Amino acid sequence: MKTGMDESGVTVLEAILTVIVAGIVVALAMQHLAAPPAVPGGVVVAGLEETGGMLCLEGSVYGYACVNGNVGDASLWCDQPDPGRMGSVSFTIGLFIGDMGAVDMSRATVTFATRAGREVLPLTSAVPVRPQNWTVLRRFHRIPGQQADDDDILEPGEQFEVLVYPGTALPPYEQFTVTIAPPGSEPLPVSRTVPPGVTQVMDLG
Repeated sequence: MKTGMDESGVTVLEAILTVIVAGIVVALAMQHLAAPPAVPGGVVVAGLEETGGMLCLEGSVYGYACVNGNVGDASLWCDQPDPGRMGSVSFTIGLFIGDMGAVDMSRATVTFATRAGREVLPLTSAVPVRPQNWTVLRRFHRIPGQQADDDDILEPGEQFEVLVYPGTALPPYEQFTVTIAPPGSEPLPVSRTVPPGVTQVMDLG
């Protein structure tokens, strides 16, 4: 049979334990409320923040006959000239208006695909430009009076005219897709068809 003193001691101990447990519960609740909300699709958001920019096509795509010559200020060399086939294409890319990120084009993966296969093309600054490469023909700014930096970082307002030169010239009616995939961002696919009559310069739309 326990004395009144024992019962009083148990009561004090229970009170202390109750206070400790209540303190832990309150602390956990405060930590949960202070935590930032989860972002749906966090993997995608984190990936986009790596480069911070989304590419878009600006204007038409142009095709060029497989002959030795110039495209703008760039000199092109064709190992086996064939004026009846398309040898290269060019188009202008930029960032979506309002996008405040940037894309390092030197780290982008550029592929050229047809029904016959797919090839990955490296970036080159060599002159003349040879097949199985891609290069930046021109860097400019969409705002008149402003200039683009002379580097491979595509920044807001800047536009790059790129030339893609696959290893194999394409015959008329051949479908192809150029895909530019910057690291951490959505790839930009550009698909067109070689026109029935190949000329030196062709507007592919």
